[in-house]
Amino acid sequence: MRTALRWDYLGLSTYERALELQHAHWSRCRDGGPDVCLALEHPPVVTFGMRTPASERARVATLADRGIACVAVDRGGYATYHGPGQLVIYPIVDLRARGCGVGRFVTLLEEIMLQVAATFGVAAYRDARGRGVWTAHGKLGSVGIRVRDGVSMHGLALNVALDLAPFDWITPCGMPGIRMTSLSAEGAAVATVEAAAVAAERVCRSLLDPIAFPACAQVSL
Repeated sequence: MRTALRWDYLGLSTYERALELQHAHWSRCRDGGPDVCLALEHPPVVTFGMRTPASERARVATLADRGIACVAVDRGGYATYHGPGQLVIYPIVDLRARGCGVGRFVTLLEEIMLQVAATFGVAAYRDARGRGVWTAHGKLGSVGIRVRDGVSMHGLALNVALDLAPFDWITPCGMPGIRMTSLSAEGAAVATVEAAAVAAERVCRSLLDPIAFPACAQVSL
């Protein structure tokens, strides 16, 4: 029987350090170790998913002159921005043990963001334009994962109270002209990453914990 989900709040962490931790937890999880959620903020960084065109990578690489690192990663999707004021959660989860497909797992990650947004009084929803969560004013949160040997890596990014300007310097999620928004921009004046992480831990334990998951799996999301 798998043990309860482990939750690690790391605060501000470089992308490279977080990726190193993900790989270490992925190896342990693949070999029967615990499922883990890493929750954190990143210093300013743009990550390129595997579908990011070479032209976008070359153009965005110039952001290094503005102090924004650029990192190519092995998750799905396109380019996205991470920065202080954004809650990032990396669930390293054994989907094989749960009988959970990739599509359903992405839906669960969206549900985490929807429920966290609701705790701050922000009405968010899914949209046919693409994966993630949205409001009437733009995209609030994004999802990008990789599943290898049945174990997930990477995860979700929920905009809490960050400077949204850097999103204008890239093509977020490969969608030209897309507008991004945040909990604070939606009127949640008390929203902080720390408070959002507290709410997210509760939701993650209800949706992703291997002990609770069998019952949750019967719920249509």
